[in-house]
Amino acid sequence: MSSIETAPAVPLVIFGVPFHNVTFAEAIDWVVERVRAGRSVNVATANLDFITQAWNDPELQRILIEADLVIADGFPIVKLAPFFGPPLKERVTGSDITPMLAGRAAEEGVSIYGLGGEEGVAEKAMQILKERHPDLKVAGTYSPPYASLLEMDHDDILQRLEQARPDILFVAFGAPKQDKFINMHVHHWKVPVALGIGGTLDFIVGAQTRAPVWMQKIHLEWFWRMLSNPRRLFKRYMLNIAFLVSATRQILSIRRMPDKPVTFHSLEKDALAEIRNAGAEIETFSALGTEQAAHNFATELGTVAGRASIVMDIHAIPWLDSMELGALLSVNKCCRANGRRLILYAPRPKVRRLLETCRLIEYFDIAYSPEEVSLLLKAIASHVGGSAVYTEDALTLELPLELTAATLPEFRLRAEQLHHELKQQGMLKSIRIDAVRLDFIDSSGLGFLAGLKKQAQVEGTAVTIENMGPKPRRVLEIARVDKLLLEPESAA
Repeated sequence: MSSIETAPAVPLVIFGVPFHNVTFAEAIDWVVERVRAGRSVNVATANLDFITQAWNDPELQRILIEADLVIADGFPIVKLAPFFGPPLKERVTGSDITPMLAGRAAEEGVSIYGLGGEEGVAEKAMQILKERHPDLKVAGTYSPPYASLLEMDHDDILQRLEQARPDILFVAFGAPKQDKFINMHVHHWKVPVALGIGGTLDFIVGAQTRAPVWMQKIHLEWFWRMLSNPRRLFKRYMLNIAFLVSATRQILSIRRMPDKPVTFHSLEKDALAEIRNAGAEIETFSALGTEQAAHNFATELGTVAGRASIVMDIHAIPWLDSMELGALLSVNKCCRANGRRLILYAPRPKVRRLLETCRLIEYFDIAYSPEEVSLLLKAIASHVGGSAVYTEDALTLELPLELTAATLPEFRLRAEQLHHELKQQGMLKSIRIDAVRLDFIDSSGLGFLAGLKKQAQVEGTAVTIENMGPKPRRVLEIARVDKLLLEPESAA
């Protein structure tokens, strides 16, 4: 089977998080295929706790939306899937797929690396897997000292991975730290496949024990785990249950809403011509009845996304099921990978409410008139890359629309080159960072800003960060760097 067949490009979106509809066997085949292809990919093992966190953490939701493979590691997700659209084939747990992948890796001559856990846990876990599979190639292990994501020694870890050159990297930092760590580096390192596996290394070495099989079969493994470590897990599981009840009620309430038409401006001939001249294609969305139809839709428009932004007219659509949302997310993912956007045109009130409730409104651009479309396209074209200029003794960095692991290298290069030149000439008095256009920032972007501010303080250069909007500010608050980055320079 091809990688497209073993891991469909179109996921099923449940509570705003996409899950690929794969079995254990299909997921493992996909991983081996990706190792052979050599392109770095990110695999997330997401459960109900991921969704709970994602509703409050825009960065985590973005990571899950853009991950290459997201498997459903939680029975509530599998059980509720038919409520949102097609059913998921099965629950694919991280604690089970890790040793299964080790066995397949031994057969395929593929190497693995264990990263994370308490000191010595990763090494012991890899030894146990090696004993089970004598032909297994263990590229290495490392359990770094505990530190927050932005305070970790990333360079040291990356150097170890560069020397080891593993084919499959198991990252056991816990969620969402492990997933943010992978996302920070997956675009640049030479690791073909990286998986966040939570506490799986502890299960392998016996530091934690899994529930008896009979409890797993009746979906009470979570209860077993809570009883085994109530101090750490009781609050988490209670929050997850409360979220599940609340979120389900909200979706039910939306589904019961009367379907009302939307007020919008039709895309007339002149408007269509103007939009096309701005570099966008106009498409009309139709209901997708089968997985094949969704796959064809995503594939065809994924090709369009390589050359243009897409304006998707959805005014006639009364509802979007999990597969249709997955198809739209897949197209938007292709658009964003090419520096473009998918603009949803004139969603009905019921559909917009669904997008807002599931926190997807922040990933899609929405417009109700040709003028709004034109403004969005101009903003995307003029500010997607940001800028670095020198004026009046100050280095002004205008941040791009998104400062992420994918966009940071190019922006950092321009900023650091100009910073170095000005410093060498003794012309740098201050640095002004303008975030007025910034719509989204991830941990890579936060690390860049924090590093720049610390370096400037050492050099005696004043730094100010201005016009930070509420959406990126939320990411700063979750990472607990809002005071570090936004406090007045005099206070520092």
